[in-house]
Amino acid sequence: MRAFFFIGKNYCKYVLMILIALEFFFVGADSMKYADSFPDSANLVILFFVYDAMYALNYTLPLSLVLGGIIFYITFLKSAQFSAMLALGYSKRLVIAPILWISLVLTIGYIGLNATPFVYAQEKAEAIMDKNALQNAQENIFVKYNENYIYFQKVYPLLNRAESVKVFELDGERLVSLIDAKTAFFDGEYWILDHANKVEIGEEFKKNQEVLQITQIEKLKILKNFRPKVLDTFSKDKPTVSIVDAIVSAKILISQKLDFEKVRAILYSFIVIPFFVPLTLIIIADFIPPLARYANIPLMSFGFVIMALILWGIFFSVSKLSIGGIIYPEFGILIPMGLMSMIAGYALIRLNR
Repeated sequence: MRAFFFIGKNYCKYVLMILIALEFFFVGADSMKYADSFPDSANLVILFFVYDAMYALNYTLPLSLVLGGIIFYITFLKSAQFSAMLALGYSKRLVIAPILWISLVLTIGYIGLNATPFVYAQEKAEAIMDKNALQNAQENIFVKYNENYIYFQKVYPLLNRAESVKVFELDGERLVSLIDAKTAFFDGEYWILDHANKVEIGEEFKKNQEVLQITQIEKLKILKNFRPKVLDTFSKDKPTVSIVDAIVSAKILISQKLDFEKVRAILYSFIVIPFFVPLTLIIIADFIPPLARYANIPLMSFGFVIMALILWGIFFSVSKLSIGGIIYPEFGILIPMGLMSMIAGYALIRLNR
């Protein structure tokens, strides 16, 4: 147990150092990009840095976990502590177990963050720099929800607001009613249509009989749990949605018997790809020699870093290509991750020698 805490403490130290450095680099680069657009309010500037740092975690955290592990391996090997633990009867698997557990827990925590509004940090940072970003609207969205068809002329996702909403209610193939509202807002659970006009259409057309019945409704609730961000999966080629919103989108598409390839790609990229971190650490550990004199340390360190960056770049690229619909998510994400898991499993067996 003491060895676990000793190794874990040193690993966390290197991860934290790299994470802080990468965060400062990322936020600093973005600050130069928006240097001429900073608002006059100090509070807004601080909020921008916070949101930008949160957005940067998508890139900095996985890299920090992998690079921190590499630095720990090399430092531990050069100081002969790795060789000493092997001489005491520890296997490589026991030595790297703290690193794997810590990286796994942090990876699961990162996946959990992607189920929260953390995903929208970039949009919030851009909204602070660009005052017009809040007014950026998605236009002419037409979706099917249960047996109804809904048309949004304009939707403002960051404001949870929409303009010119029309709801076509059907009974089988017959149009039963038409609901029209100039404005609507999302209250966290329902879309609320303000001062909606409902036109009910009679089933039979007879002479001297009112066929259309018009009523006004002050507040009308529709589309339960149909969040504004869910609409991104219908209207954008590369949407930014959280895991929760992606699952809601998947349920809607499945219920309507529509293809949800884009949503599958989003879920795979959020849930599956982050596990490349512990898998990479296992594979790299298999190449660590028992003694420092058995390897060219600078060359080996360089090779490990390049290997980690290439793997991260491959999975990052295929996730974007899958979300963009260029390749199937199963071929682009699941199969490569499956192959990597098999390689890591074989390496883990070898580490127990």
